[in-house]
Amino acid sequence: MRPVRVATFLFSVLLVFGPVLSLPASGQAPARTVAEAVPLSASGTVTVDNHEGSITVTPWDRDQVRYEAEIMPTDEAPNAENVTIQVRAENDRLRLATEHDEGDDESVLFGFGEEGFQWGGIDIPAVHYTIRMPRGAALQIDDHESTIDVTGLGGRLEIDTHEGPVTVREQRGGLFIDSHESALSITDQAGDVTLKTHDGRIEIRRMTGRLSVDTHESEVVVEGLDGGFRVESHDGSARVSFAALSDDVFADTHDGDVALTLPTGVGFDLDTDFDDDVDWRSDMDLRSIRIADEDDEDVNYRGDVNGGGPMIRLESDDGDFALRVR
Repeated sequence: MRPVRVATFLFSVLLVFGPVLSLPASGQAPARTVAEAVPLSASGTVTVDNHEGSITVTPWDRDQVRYEAEIMPTDEAPNAENVTIQVRAENDRLRLATEHDEGDDESVLFGFGEEGFQWGGIDIPAVHYTIRMPRGAALQIDDHESTIDVTGLGGRLEIDTHEGPVTVREQRGGLFIDSHESALSITDQAGDVTLKTHDGRIEIRRMTGRLSVDTHESEVVVEGLDGGFRVESHDGSARVSFAALSDDVFADTHDGDVALTLPTGVGFDLDTDFDDDVDWRSDMDLRSIRIADEDDEDVNYRGDVNGGGPMIRLESDDGDFALRVR
C-alpha cells in the first residue's frame, strides 16, 4: 500500500503546482505604444491625465500635437491591453487620459467606486507619454506619481500631482503646481510661479517674476530671483537669493527658518512682527529702525533701509530669520 500512497501524493502535487511550473519565464504581455498627431491651434490647451509612469513635454512651432504613449506592464499589472489612451479633441482643446478597463485612474484610488467604498485601487500599468505641442499653448497635467519633465513652453502650465518628481525648464508663461510631497525643480523661469505643497524639496534657479509658496514643511531653495517672494510655512525652510529685488517680499511661518540674501545697497522697507522666540540675524545695521516693547523682549524693525523700496514683511512666532547681503 505504501507505493500507492506515494504515487497519490505526487499526483496531487502535480495537480496543484503543475500550472505554475508550466508558465513562461515572463507572465507579462509586451509593451504597447499608441501614437498620433492631432491638430491644435497655437493658443489651444492640452490636458494630460495619468497615474504612473512619465510625462515628457517639449515645444515645436507647428499647429498640432504629436504624442506617443508607451504602456508598460508591471508585475502588479501585467496586461497592457487593459489600458486605453482616451483622446478627446474639440475646438482648441486636446485631452489625453489614461483609462483602465476597471475604471479610470481618478475613480479607484480611495473612496466610492463602481463596487461601493474601496480602501485601495486597482493596479494600472505605467504609461510613458512623450508629447510635442505648440510652443504658446497651455498645458494642464493631472497625475498621481509620474515623473514629469516640461521644457520650453510659452503658455500657462498647471500641474496637479501627489508625489511624482517635477522638472520645469525655460518656461515662459505662468506656472502653478499643486503637490503633496513631490520634489520640484524649476530652472530659467520667466513668469509668475505659484506652488502649493505639503512636503518635498523645492529648487529654483534663475527666475523672473513673483514667486508664491504655500507649504507645510518643504525645503525651499531659490537662487537668482528677480522679482517678489511670498511664503507661508509651518515648519519648513526657505533660502532665497535675489538677483534683483523688484517686488514685495512676505514671509509668515510658525517655526520655520527663512534666510534672504539681497544685492549690496538695495533699498527696501522692512516691517517685522516677531515673538521673542525668533532668532534674528542681519548683515545690515538696523538700529535706527529698531522697536521694542516695554520689557525689551519682543524686538522688531520698522522703517526704510537704504532709502526704501519694495516692502519686506516678516512674521513668525518661532524659528530663525536672517537678512544677508552679498
